[in-house]
Amino acid sequence: MLLFWKQRNYWRWFGVILLILILHWVGLLRPIENYLSKVVRPVDHYLYSIGSWFKGAPYDDLSIEGLELKLEQAQTELALATIDQAKLELLTEENDKLRQQLNFLDNNHYEAVGANIVSRQDLFNTADNAQDIILDKGARDGLRPGLGVINESGIIIGKIIEVKDYSARACLTTGSDCQLAAALLNDSKTVGLSEGELGLTIKMNFIPQMEEIKTNDILITSGLGDDIPRGLVIGRVAQVNNQSNEIWQDVTIEPLASLHNLTVVSVIIP
Repeated sequence: MLLFWKQRNYWRWFGVILLILILHWVGLLRPIENYLSKVVRPVDHYLYSIGSWFKGAPYDDLSIEGLELKLEQAQTELALATIDQAKLELLTEENDKLRQQLNFLDNNHYEAVGANIVSRQDLFNTADNAQDIILDKGARDGLRPGLGVINESGIIIGKIIEVKDYSARACLTTGSDCQLAAALLNDSKTVGLSEGELGLTIKMNFIPQMEEIKTNDILITSGLGDDIPRGLVIGRVAQVNNQSNEIWQDVTIEPLASLHNLTVVSVIIP
């Protein structure tokens, strides 16, 4: 009897649930469902706000205005972080160059004045002073025309040609108006003058045909006739230009220093 009663109740509940589903499908329960939704929505809203607050993201910030504000803040923070990273990389690069310069000067017992390049001419200009650079040190720092300028590796990249109290102008070795007393490290120890060619390479002219010169011979400063010490590397022989019916020969020198990314240099004081 008890088992029959339980089975009967099951069928009742099944019938009620089936009836509710049928009424939902045909839409007769929609007014009641809308009413219950309005009643429950404030509670659901409140519970969601509490959950969002615990996660550290207030519900109001999920609005379009809040998301736009967060996006703008994130873009600003990213831009500032990028600037800081660029400054750090630049500072690290300059510190490395300064450290290399100090090591070279200490090892060779040179006195020098460190300087920053504050401006430079157009490297692709064909004017005589197109290869000049401006330094932030001048006569007040002991600079004078004729002094050699080196990069962080100790390679000579030019010389001072004009000096003011707090600035100086230097020509680069590839400039057509930049001449250095030079010598080749070949068997003959050939000496002469180097001068820039079209802002790209260096030439050494009027070398006697009897002088034997090979590709990859090193060109250094000779220390003759100016304030630049002997032994600073200028470049390497890239091409030898000689003809049997000529008295002279000349060589094309490839600079060993990159002259396009100079930022800090040293001026050697003899």
